[in-house]
Amino acid sequence: MAANDVVDRAADELYGLQPGEFTSARDTRAKEVRHDGDREAADAIKGMRKPTVAAWALNQLARRRPKDVERLVKAGEKLRVAQEELLAGGDRAAFQEAASGERDLVADLSADATAMAGEAGERSSGLQEKIAETLHAAALDEDTADELRAGRLVREREAIGGFGGAGGGLAPPEGPPRGKPKKKSEKKAASKPATGKTATDQRQRVSAARTDERHARRELDAATRALEHAQERADAAEAHAAEAAERARTTAERLKDAKREATAARRAHQRAARALESAESGSSRRS
Repeated sequence: MAANDVVDRAADELYGLQPGEFTSARDTRAKEVRHDGDREAADAIKGMRKPTVAAWALNQLARRRPKDVERLVKAGEKLRVAQEELLAGGDRAAFQEAASGERDLVADLSADATAMAGEAGERSSGLQEKIAETLHAAALDEDTADELRAGRLVREREAIGGFGGAGGGLAPPEGPPRGKPKKKSEKKAASKPATGKTATDQRQRVSAARTDERHARRELDAATRALEHAQERADAAEAHAAEAAERARTTAERLKDAKREATAARRAHQRAARALESAESGSSRRS
């Protein structure tokens, strides 16, 4: 078996294990391959890094639901196209629709991947936010998408270019109506540290706000670039107009000069013609 095939098989096996099983299984596998005489493959296996909890959860998601991962990648491609069209003066609504579609997919998949981790007893601080951020990155970056498809992510990633945001745009729960005074019991509860569902709601509100802010910032960046491009085109048009005006002024001056020269030449010709006529008349009389 070729060295690459040995390494690929080992990677498929190892990144399918739970994080707590990874290191010992990797070392054992590397020893076995080295014992078989394939030092290069053994070194490659030994160099494989243990995935973080977020990366592990996403690897499981990719292995169990590859079609959904492909949907996410397609949504990212659609979002990039919409952004390019917006920069070229296209429809903002198309960009917002594409951003919303990508955000909704990230929200669904990040929730499912987090649930998978919880079922396996794997938890870490801010897990769903890390998973969501990596899903945004996979939607917008081909290298991250390839690692996710293969189920071999090692660590969480950050979305490029300001897109995305942890939490995938989860809708914040409704709070009490504005202007309505809080009851004494509500005030007392608000002063206590957030736990359980309250803590989850707070994280969702933060996630939603972060997502909305990043998408708004991306739209602002796109609008700013479109404005800069429009200004550049306006400056170029103004420069061309100035050049055209200068050429028109120069041409008008040359035309005036040509008219003056033509008038002077016509008068000179008239004088020469009269002189010739006079000379010819005098010659006729003498003869």
